Amino acid sequence: MSAKIRRRFGAHPVEAGPFKGGLHIATNRYMNFRAELEYLNLYLNNRLLPTEPEEVSMRGILINLQNLLEHESEEAIRHYVKLKGTNKDKQFQQRMDNDYISFKGKYDWLRARALINRHDWIIMDEVRQLRNDYVHTRPTESRRRLKYRGFQLLSQRSIRRLFVDVELTLRKIRARIGRSSRWMTVPPAYASELKWPEEYTEALEGRKKPR
Repeated sequence: MSAKIRRRFGAHPVEAGPFKGGLHIATNRYMNFRAELEYLNLYLNNRLLPTEPEEVSMRGILINLQNLLEHESEEAIRHYVKLKGTNKDKQFQQRMDNDYISFKGKYDWLRARALINRHDWIIMDEVRQLRNDYVHTRPTESRRRLKYRGFQLLSQRSIRRLFVDVELTLRKIRARIGRSSRWMTVPPAYASELKWPEEYTEALEGRKKPR
């Protein structure tokens, strides 16, 4: 997280200026603004588009996971185009940077050039479809039975598998272009502490992939 972003959150030491070394705390104005955002969000979810709390959380998770996959896909596209892209590839990147290319269009492009395999493509496609299902939701009298890889999405089994799958896909895309990230899709040691299945904890800790 950049220093500019960090300044907006929590209590932390002031790093520069006349108050360097003192404790910076978010202002009442900022906290009131956050409270207003939360109230309006709850109002929409509880009154206009009634949504169960766990589904609100799932929607946010899917949006964030797709954004992570899409960002790394774009970096991989730029890297490939810079090294050996054709004129058609360069036009694709220009449309991506200056106009609009769908997420599916990006990972289809990566698959066509063998920058991701079929397994990676399937993971990205499932994330996209689930994210779209949540973003374009309409009020329903009963919970929708969405699935991830054949199992109910809103279950501990599927959520854990989803996070592991996305993390491993991100790593492979980054490795293609020499990128890395100090942060995973789950906090350090989180999976071990909560006793996730051994194959998941081993995969997240870098020893082997889940079968």
